[in-house]
Amino acid sequence: MLRLDAVTAGYAGIPAVRDIGLSVASGEIVAMLGPNGAGKTTTLRTAAGILTPMTGTVSAFGRPLRRRLEQNARAGLVLVPDTRGVFHSLTVRENLTLARRRNDNLDEVLDLFPALRELMGRRCGRLSGGEQQMLALAKALVHRPRVLLIDEMSMGLAPVAVQALLPSIRALADRFSVGVLLVEQHIDLALSIADRAVVLHHGRIVLTGPAAELRADRNAVAEAYFGASPTHDSSPA
Repeated sequence: MLRLDAVTAGYAGIPAVRDIGLSVASGEIVAMLGPNGAGKTTTLRTAAGILTPMTGTVSAFGRPLRRRLEQNARAGLVLVPDTRGVFHSLTVRENLTLARRRNDNLDEVLDLFPALRELMGRRCGRLSGGEQQMLALAKALVHRPRVLLIDEMSMGLAPVAVQALLPSIRALADRFSVGVLLVEQHIDLALSIADRAVVLHHGRIVLTGPAAELRADRNAVAEAYFGASPTHDSSPA
């Protein structure tokens, strides 16, 4: 569904990530972990088509990635930014209406986020952070995405809200067969819902493997996270 091959990308000609190789299959969640400044958001922006690789290739659904974000979104590659991308002056219903397409799956999406049904008339600016993040995910899902790129959905949220939200990512991957590339700081929670994970450090992938194995080997994750040499590489990214 999504593949990055030997991608180097950055800003103003200066690489921020180097030789990134990873893939996301239908219904699969790949967690991308790493400290601040590791290159996670740069990788996600390159995967979404916001940044053009300096070297390497990005392909989605078996074709080279298009250069315009809206074209990629129409093809099924949808980015949920860390800013959430919701309109605070509009109600939940109005936000969803703007995102809707003909013959959309709004009822099915609201079944995944039933709390939003009770908030349809409330302005987004009056929602809690967790409710805003639910709305951001619901807006993305009414586009019927084939791959979701989610950047730090837990940013600014209390741990209890993160614990409530992350299982919904697993549910949408399973229910809608959506591939998910998830950037997340809550390592253990991310590994609990992911199928595979990659750890970035200083712009390079230093560790990759099945999420269950990495969750069981926290020493390897910690060493990679803080910059030690990788000690575990059980599967290709």
